[in-house]
Amino acid sequence: MVKSAFFVPDIVCDGCANSIKNSLAKVTGIDKVDVDVHLKSVTVEHHEGVTVKQLVEKFDDIGFPVAYE
Repeated sequence: MVKSAFFVPDIVCDGCANSIKNSLAKVTGIDKVDVDVHLKSVTVEHHEGVTVKQLVEKFDDIGFPVAYE
């Protein structure tokens, strides 16, 4: 299991957090998603087969561009 942390500057509310959680929950290989609205951060626990590049692309696809921490 791998943990990847992302800074997501466009998170402004709980609705944003729920959108991110729901979208990432559909990705095979992701086990857990934690979103902190105040820190604008997302931590993703995923299998090694899911790359950071794939996660970044998924964030872009759902409209929340990220900066990898």
